Amino acid sequence: MFDRYSDRKGDLIVGTVVTVFVFLWAGIDAAVFSPEDEGLAEPLAWAVTVVACAALFFRSRRPLAVAIITMVCVVVYYPASSIDGPTLAPFVIALYTLAALGHVRAATAVSVTMFCFLLVPEILSDFAHVTPVETMLMSGWFVAIVAFGALVANYRAYRAEAEVSVTEARRRSVAEERLRIARELHDAVGHHLSLIHVQTTAALRKLGRNPEYSTAETLKIVSETSQLSLRELRSMVGVLREAGEDSPTAPSPSLDQLPSLVSAAESAGLAVTLRRDGWAELPAAVDAAAYRVVQESLTNVVRHADASSVRINVVTGTTTLAVSVADDGEAQGKTGKTVAGNGLTGMRERAESLGGTFDAGPREDGGFIVEATWPLEVQSS
Repeated sequence: MFDRYSDRKGDLIVGTVVTVFVFLWAGIDAAVFSPEDEGLAEPLAWAVTVVACAALFFRSRRPLAVAIITMVCVVVYYPASSIDGPTLAPFVIALYTLAALGHVRAATAVSVTMFCFLLVPEILSDFAHVTPVETMLMSGWFVAIVAFGALVANYRAYRAEAEVSVTEARRRSVAEERLRIARELHDAVGHHLSLIHVQTTAALRKLGRNPEYSTAETLKIVSETSQLSLRELRSMVGVLREAGEDSPTAPSPSLDQLPSLVSAAESAGLAVTLRRDGWAELPAAVDAAAYRVVQESLTNVVRHADASSVRINVVTGTTTLAVSVADDGEAQGKTGKTVAGNGLTGMRERAESLGGTFDAGPREDGGFIVEATWPLEVQSS
């Protein structure tokens, strides 16, 4: 609410209201309390009043200049006029604006200068116009004005930082969600599409060698795999739908679904050995991440390893879950180095985001191995 008068429209409103207030008060004061003695220069007093009020229309664009101008106008007005008008009001507004816009030191200097201009003549005249108590009260008002302006400046700075933090958090959340969706698409749908590609390619080769080859079994596998892929897609689309809309759901990925992965890999011509040691109630996030790592590893074996067999080990300890997928292929083992593509990067993120570890590379006796571990107590971020 403190920013309502910080723009040009606000300056117009404040300047108009203060001008009407000052001249209305001064006019009533002159009509009701007609002073016997005229001031030193009444026309000059009215002129500086006009200047002080006009300066407020530029208070946000030139806060320091407006504060100095209104201060000079006040210093000139009171000796020049016999009317005790509210010419101090434009200075108070300008001083507050200077502090509220963050120029606290400048506002302090202006207020001290103004107080000296008011205090020195009173000391020389032995406080002929105001008492020492009134002088102290006036100094307290100056301090309060600057302090309130500084409080508003701090509030504005805090709110600006909070808005930046919220914007960054929102941007980071969107980026993380996009990464999560990309990972899910790559691991889930990419796995099924890879199996379909392998099956159809193998069937086409067999048909080329033997036109009478029956593709019924291959088409059945392709149909089942495509149904799984569609189910995964519906589940992801359901997550992206707006709240309140009906969306299809599917069971969360789990290591209990490994047999279906094994069957799909075997249908692609791999000899798969699955071994599970130990059992524990796994956190849902860890269970899903482990499943996806095994799934993506099998996808890489089918697509790149030129392997004939693969071994999957799942070991559930008291505090740690460990999975490994090792194949006997040669394509990835000859180069002696690992290129981190989307699959390996995604698997590493799935492990490390939950406090686990990930390692992948060629085996000494040939082939490729992927190893990942997770703590069974996942701390929420």
